[in-house]
Amino acid sequence: IEVYHVISGLILVLLWMFNIKHKRNWHLPPGPTALPLIGNLLQIDKKAPFKSFVKFSETYGPVMTVYLGWQRTVVLVGYDAVKEALVDQADDFAGRAPTPFLHNPNKKYGIGSSNGERWRQLRRFTMTTLRDFGMGRKGMEEWIQEESEHMRAHIHKLKGIISGAERFYFLDFFCYTLAIILTCK
Repeated sequence: IEVYHVISGLILVLLWMFNIKHKRNWHLPPGPTALPLIGNLLQIDKKAPFKSFVKFSETYGPVMTVYLGWQRTVVLVGYDAVKEALVDQADDFAGRAPTPFLHNPNKKYGIGSSNGERWRQLRRFTMTTLRDFGMGRKGMEEWIQEESEHMRAHIHKLKGIISGAERFYFLDFFCYTLAIILTCK
């Protein structure tokens, strides 16, 4: 037996043990057995993954755990399972997956990285602030249409001036128009 055979075997056993340990700690719903590193990717139809999930649901039920590579994913199949999770138990399933590059700089205070009660507080604050700027008022729609028309006219005017070699920065015009809309009272 070669040394690399022994090392490869040990690595596979460790990966398998790691996989089993993680399944026990999370109390996950049942699902197809996953291979180390690639998970269930070989069992899933690349062109129509939903068909594979429907097939799995016949064996494991409408809620199952599937591994997409290392990524553990809970899959819901069928209207009743999705409705129960997203409507009946909406507060439990409303969280977002952690995004490491968002969490560290703002300590989870950003709108895009918050969950639960903190998210509700930030949403309440944001909606109150936007209403103070006029969002939701009847006149706001007219302001948006008027400023959009000014922006369209300005872009149309520039269409003849800007040559193909120059870049047109739409975002600058959009931000300018948005700033006008938000500051008009």
